[in-house]
Amino acid sequence: MSDSTPSWKLTAAGCGLILLGQAAAVGLALTTGDRRPERLAAIALAAAITGGGGLAGWLVARTSRRSSPAMAAAGGLAATALRLLPPLVALAWISAAQPAVAEAGLGGLLVGFYLSMLAVAIFLHILEARGEPSEGSCEETI
Repeated sequence: MSDSTPSWKLTAAGCGLILLGQAAAVGLALTTGDRRPERLAAIALAAAITGGGGLAGWLVARTSRRSSPAMAAAGGLAATALRLLPPLVALAWISAAQPAVAEAGLGGLLVGFYLSMLAVAIFLHILEARGEPSEGSCEETI
């Protein structure tokens, strides 16, 4: 994005792209699998877990980046945790409790939806870095 693009526009566009990526993953899951109620519940649960974590991680990363370097580093770690921990906790839950959605493929759906969300998040961070002006000059680098 260009320097004239306000910060809130990139944040909103990022949220929209994450939701669009999750919608594409849901559409793919719906077209490649059966439509049993357990399968539909597993798709909805996987999309909610990974999509919610992806949105939360994006928002935390965007808001913490404009603070001190320590806050930006903590925000980056928090964003990673928000994207990664919900699917991991869900995988642990289905391994321990083995609910009906586990047999419907929730584990694989979580992995697939997480990877699609991660690809969108990486793309957004590349866009974000390209839109920011450089803070140093070539004389200051080692």
